[in-house]
Amino acid sequence: MANRHKIAEPVYQKIAIDIAEKIVEGKYRVGEKISGRSVLAGQYSVSPETIRRAVFILKDLSIVGIESGSGITIISAQNAADFVSRFKELTKLTDIKTEIDNLIDLQKQQQLEFSTKVNELFAYIEHFRFSSPILPYEIKITKKCRFLGQMISEINFWQSTGVTVVAIKRNGDLIVSPGPYASFEENDIFILVGQKSSAQIVNDYLYKDE
Repeated sequence: MANRHKIAEPVYQKIAIDIAEKIVEGKYRVGEKISGRSVLAGQYSVSPETIRRAVFILKDLSIVGIESGSGITIISAQNAADFVSRFKELTKLTDIKTEIDNLIDLQKQQQLEFSTKVNELFAYIEHFRFSSPILPYEIKITKKCRFLGQMISEINFWQSTGVTVVAIKRNGDLIVSPGPYASFEENDIFILVGQKSSAQIVNDYLYKDE
């Protein structure tokens, strides 16, 4: 799954932010005139038109003043600081939204993979049901199970019943091939494979002291 692309920030906006940050840092002082558009265009390796757009952002925010023949003059460090602060907050919000979108995409992909595996499992079970004398079936673990909280290997489940645990349904999840360290928990649904007589054997083994 590919991550969503972040929204591209216009070059002129980056330049406006950079100039504002330099004002906040004291590199440009209130009342100081900064280089003309052509010089700034060379410094930032962009066209004079891009510089014009950047400067007009700063002018609209009352950070700089522009006078014909006088160039660009710094008029407010506070407005520059406010602009930088708002921009950083907006950037943080955008980053958080992008992360949330990516997590949603990941969750959807994982759900799709989970559904695919569930379908594969039940297709396999159906095939097994008709092609083998060894049958799959389910058994629910209730609070009356005498092995609650114990692991499959701990109670010698396979040795005692001849049955294999192929999956466990637990809290809406499907645990495939759970292994010997999986435990018996209340409300679990164990999916098992064994001989026709195995269902009764397993039930007796888990609940014989009822």
